[in-house]
Order: sequence, then C-alpha cells, then structure tokens
Amino acid sequence: MLECRSIVKTYSKGATEEIKVLSNLNLKIDLGEIVALKGSSGTGKTTLLNLISGLDYPSSGDIVFRNKIITNHNTSQLSLFRRNHIGIVFQFFNLINDLTTLENICLPLMIRGQNKSLAMSQGLQLATSFELDSKINHPVQLLSGGEAQRVSVARAMITNPDLILADEPTGNLDSTNANLVIDCLINQCKKNNTSLFLVTHNESILSKFDRVLHLENGTIS
Repeated sequence: MLECRSIVKTYSKGATEEIKVLSNLNLKIDLGEIVALKGSSGTGKTTLLNLISGLDYPSSGDIVFRNKIITNHNTSQLSLFRRNHIGIVFQFFNLINDLTTLENICLPLMIRGQNKSLAMSQGLQLATSFELDSKINHPVQLLSGGEAQRVSVARAMITNPDLILADEPTGNLDSTNANLVIDCLINQCKKNNTSLFLVTHNESILSKFDRVLHLENGTIS
C-alpha cells in the first residue's frame, strides 16, 4: 500500500553546508499492517512521517501510495490526499479547546461537509469504543492526558483512513494510559484493516506490533 523508494532528505545549514537527515531510505507497509519505528532522537523519524503525509517533500526519491506517486503532487493535491487517506496522531494531542470531546472527534467529518447529526452518531460510536462515552460533552481541557490522547486517536480514525501516522503518541503518558491508548489504536486499526506506522521510544509496547523497524544513520533496518 505504501512504499518509500530511495528517499533522501537534506536541509541547508548556512550558505554552503547541507545536513542529510535521510539517506537512500526504503520502506514498504502493507494494507492493514501494524508497524512501529524506533530510533535515537534526531535521526529523522518525524521527518519521515512528514514526508509520507505530504507535509514536506523529499530532496529525492519517490513515495508511492496505492500505486500512485504522491511526491509529484502540489500542495493542494497533497492536502486532499491527507484528507482522504491519512489520519495523524500527535504527541501533544493538538485538540481544539473550544470544542467538546465529541466535537473534536467529529471535526474531520464536519470539515468534509458531512451531515452534523450523522457525524455525531459516528463520533459517539467511536467514543464508546475508546471508553470516552462518559466524557463526550466535556471541554477537552478538562480531560486527563490519557483521555485527551484517546480523543486524538479517535479523531484520526473517524474518517476510516487507509493509513494512520502516529508520532510518539504515548510520549507524555504513564504506562497504564500508554497501553490503553495503544490497545485502542491497534484494535481499531485491525477492525478497519487500517495500516499503522507509529514512531515510539516506548520499548514496552513494541511486542504489540507486526514489525518493529529501526531508523539510524538515515536508513531503516
């Protein structure tokens, strides 16, 4: 479903110096596959997620999604690609404080123009799956860290995306909440046959994944 072919990413430092973050990186993820990526800080894990999601462009190489090369898309095409195919989970939740739990979960559907009552019905079902049904009318700033991250995951899942990209989603959680969030995420992905590519430093959750990859010196092993 997803393939990264010979990806190189460099950044300019000053007028003449370049820093190579990713070097001839190759990656394949199948439909419904649950994959974790680990690596030292600063090795380019978040950079790779940004390239896959179309938030940034590689310096060279191709990213292929469902047999279509997306690296030649313009920013408008990439925005549409993300809206239709990708769900993103951030470490720091990125919820909208002016909205309730249920409204945050339903937001991607509302942006698509879906009927509000239907969006709310779908959101309620997902909130129940994520053990958030008692919090649906709560302002999200009153939620615990674990609850807020489950809202973030539910929001990413509400459109039934082909691929979830998750950047350290348990980085700010204790072990109990970290396992609850990961279990909810993986179970929902398996239920929907959604692929998951998750960046983590949390060694305790790695046994839950189909594959664990390591990013070092710009390449994946």
